Amino acid sequence: MAIARVVTTDDEIDAALERAAEFSNEPNIVKAEYQPVAEALILTLSDGARLLLPREDLSELKNATPEQAADVTVGLHGASVWWPQLDDGIYFPEFLEFRWGNVRLVDSRDGGSRYRFEGLE
Repeated sequence: MAIARVVTTDDEIDAALERAAEFSNEPNIVKAEYQPVAEALILTLSDGARLLLPREDLSELKNATPEQAADVTVGLHGASVWWPQLDDGIYFPEFLEFRWGNVRLVDSRDGGSRYRFEGLE
């Protein structure tokens, strides 16, 4: 049986490091907390901002009990949140891009009216 070997060149590594440097100023998640009374996930970011995400906006929590929703952890480098009991999570950069960063993408998924913010149109 042959063993596959992956070879990465110095140029590929340098390019990956350059791409990673682009994200060094991006905020990451430092704390994730589910508030059952508000039925919302609160994310505290490294830049001090807090995002309140209503449960109904998180398909990952659609069928979760309050106890399952409250069992949330922050992933490696603050790039994601994960619900171990649900075996599901959110990759933060993709979540932000879907919700607020790409109006055409949002329009194509839900008509765009729910997440329309002045200045993004």
